[in-house]
Amino acid sequence: MSLLGIAELSGPSRPVETVQVGERWLQVELLGEINRGTGSFQRGVGSYPGLDDAVHFATPGDLQALFPPQSEATVRVGRLAAAEEVPVCVDASKFVTRHVAVVGSTGSGKTSCVASLLQGFARGGWEAANIVVIDPHGEYADALGEFASVRSVLGDGAEGIRVPYWALPANDIFLALAGAQGGVTTQSRFAELVTAARREFAHGATWLNIDDAAVTADTPVPFDIRSVWHQLDAENNETHRVLRDPSTAAVEHDGDASRLEPRKYAPHGAGNTAPFKGPFHGVHGTMPELLRLGLLDPRLSFLQQPQGDQKGRDPLVGEVANWLGGERPVSILDFSGVPETASELAIGVILTLIFEAAIRSPQSGDGIGRSRPVLIVLEEAHRYLGDSAIAMARRAANRIAREGRKYGVGLMLVTQRPSELPDTALAQSGTLIALRLSNSADQAKIRAALPDSVSGLAAVLPALRTGEAIVTGESISLPARALVDPPSPFPNAHDPSLDAWRLPSTVPDVSAAIESWRGTYNTEEP
Repeated sequence: MSLLGIAELSGPSRPVETVQVGERWLQVELLGEINRGTGSFQRGVGSYPGLDDAVHFATPGDLQALFPPQSEATVRVGRLAAAEEVPVCVDASKFVTRHVAVVGSTGSGKTSCVASLLQGFARGGWEAANIVVIDPHGEYADALGEFASVRSVLGDGAEGIRVPYWALPANDIFLALAGAQGGVTTQSRFAELVTAARREFAHGATWLNIDDAAVTADTPVPFDIRSVWHQLDAENNETHRVLRDPSTAAVEHDGDASRLEPRKYAPHGAGNTAPFKGPFHGVHGTMPELLRLGLLDPRLSFLQQPQGDQKGRDPLVGEVANWLGGERPVSILDFSGVPETASELAIGVILTLIFEAAIRSPQSGDGIGRSRPVLIVLEEAHRYLGDSAIAMARRAANRIAREGRKYGVGLMLVTQRPSELPDTALAQSGTLIALRLSNSADQAKIRAALPDSVSGLAAVLPALRTGEAIVTGESISLPARALVDPPSPFPNAHDPSLDAWRLPSTVPDVSAAIESWRGTYNTEEP
């Protein structure tokens, strides 16, 4: 039903020019019909009602035909808002492989909705599920820790996320560790040094079967970043005792690449006197020093492991398995507490490698992809798909949105700002779960994403209760207004308490926070 009226209030109805007294009318959209013989619902209308036919309220039995009960093939979302005894479930296969978007303003219950859905998979017998949660705020561990492998960029050993820098393209390594990419000359020289270092490793690696000439600055082959830094820094400060004669370099101390100690040169002379500047003296500016500080920053240590061993095994195999959660159905990758640029680059690497692994996995076996689909839950999705996102993260996320369903990689986009999502990403979402939205631009975006037959549902978006959602799309037989099941336990996404305001007043101690924000650099340890 899209409109309801009474003749006395709505004026005369055509073709009659006088007001009809006591007439009530409905404007409805016909979406499907129930077969009374089988009790099943199907989309589309075979026979249309006539004028003056009676209109009846739907009974619970009718609604149960529209919304089948939970089964091995479905996952429960909640219960129907208009009849709470009727469950609302979605087809699990279409929900995962055809992408889903969960949108809602802050405080609408969006994170709790996602946690409830993931708990439904974990507790519903999907023991071999591959669900990867990209968690930028550390919210989901409380809700899913029982079923999940929880790893943090600030954790150590088995509890840490490790995204080796050498899995990044050369320019992105600079961006992740130094916070900038430098000038064209610096980028070019850094790429040359990285290419040579990668080829040197590949030449002696027993587990790599690749021609040295095929290795480029962007090939994900391990190399020693500290040696590359040491060479780049040396060139930036090099002086010669004889003009244009590299053999007369004025070295005072060789330094130590492994300990990030720079090579020391005699200061260049004033005017046209020795020592003379080397050909790259000062060309790289502060970039070598920024790279050194990045390598010392404990918040970025997750980018420096594993190093890779020429005589060992391929380190990426084990790391990708860790990202996928091992034997747990859910993997939570907590990226809270590190600079946004580094975390977004790392997330881009993770999304890229998981997708590439899915594309290349055989359709039968223990791999991932079509044989064992993966669902990637992308919190704060607008950060990774929008125009302002880091290029690697944007490319990876949009590629999965466009092509993922063909290779068994599903995407759950979770955001409070659907207006900042690209039209393509939202259009590729086969299922839409929309909680309360108060922003007019966000409402317009969702209204445009809804089918024409149910676009009127967007009118209720600002009036939805906390935990109430509109569920529509390929995984549900009919659009529904549902009360989402509360998760148990809840994620760590609740509002802070004001209890501390009732305690005796003290001066806040922010020293630890400022120290963490500034970063601590240990120049004594390698």
